[in-house]
Amino acid sequence: MRRSIGSEDVEAGFPLKPGAVLDARIRLQDAVNVLRRSLHFKLKPEWGDVELGLAEVYDVGLGVLDVLFGAKMPEFLKTMKQLLPDVDEQEVGVPSIQVVCDKDAILPFELVPIFRIDQERPPICNDDSLTETIGRFIGHATNVRRHIRGAPVTHLPLVWKGDSWVSCFPNAEGLRVGIFQEISLKEAAAEMLGMERHGSRLILLGPWPSGRVSSIEEIVAEILCERVPPGEFRAHVLHFSCHCDSDVVSPSNVTIRLRGEQTPRIDVRLMNLHARSVFLRASRAIGGTLPAANLPLIFLNACSSAATEVFTGASLPEFFQSQGYAGFIGTETAVPDTVAAAFSKEFYDRFLEGCSLSDSLRRSRQALLLEHKNPLGLVYVAYADGDIYVEYPTGRRPPE
Repeated sequence: MRRSIGSEDVEAGFPLKPGAVLDARIRLQDAVNVLRRSLHFKLKPEWGDVELGLAEVYDVGLGVLDVLFGAKMPEFLKTMKQLLPDVDEQEVGVPSIQVVCDKDAILPFELVPIFRIDQERPPICNDDSLTETIGRFIGHATNVRRHIRGAPVTHLPLVWKGDSWVSCFPNAEGLRVGIFQEISLKEAAAEMLGMERHGSRLILLGPWPSGRVSSIEEIVAEILCERVPPGEFRAHVLHFSCHCDSDVVSPSNVTIRLRGEQTPRIDVRLMNLHARSVFLRASRAIGGTLPAANLPLIFLNACSSAATEVFTGASLPEFFQSQGYAGFIGTETAVPDTVAAAFSKEFYDRFLEGCSLSDSLRRSRQALLLEHKNPLGLVYVAYADGDIYVEYPTGRRPPE
């Protein structure tokens, strides 16, 4: 685990009990499912439902600390206190945490409480008690970035910002976002409208499927950026507003479900993406054309899109990160359409205003809490460099 704040990096490693990751992953996945069911798939749940769901995650998270570290749990908490001193709810100085692990050791660590756990937790009945409880979770009090050990680190164009070089999407002509959708979702149109509000600052590509892109082969080609010239971006972000069926027992059955206005349903399985990516890599290697397109950020705003197969750790984020995409944003459990649309709107608003990727996600979680008392922002996770920006935010004009 690496803590970054300003220009300072501090690393720490923690030994885990044998077999602990699988046990912890199952417990947390069960708890997060209780959370989303307790909210009754509402954007604005009742206080009692919020308390019921978060209390489950909180108590399970405390138990997971014992599952993972056992007798060494006090040592872990002491190290985390040293790694993350004075973590609070301030808007500035929020530390970034990079969790690096093997793919079979991934678990929703963001849902583990580690702050103020020696103090009694107040029942959630108002904004203050909700903020107090949610601030105990590492996924809310810090900006967490996951990285699977061995996956390539993608390098975006660098731009001088403030006092350092940072990774940026070159958006002088607008941030290009490719849309994949399931048209039957009533909030899919709302997500697109939220993006269209940005005018020329956000250029929509698609949506797919469409009359011209209507087969699984064509959809897979768009996702894998097959026709994009080497070294170029066609889209900076591929945004999915759709269904996602995650089979945590059989990872090849993880399926992205899409449908256009005039197209039948198209099911893209992880197996389809994997097979085609192997073909493309082999073709480039044998043909001597190794350079590929610059691969975009994946924002799979669908139910359980970041869920991890229980035994092997296979998942959609693991696939995209291993292929060298700029990053992956997804969810750990089923998310109501209204919550997904609200989160999406906040994210693009913040990102285009000039916030970093990690701050855009953090502020989106906060907006769900402050405006709707909804804690489901916690289940949005990121496999990406948190310090990605747009090169030209709102109010800054590109050179003529």
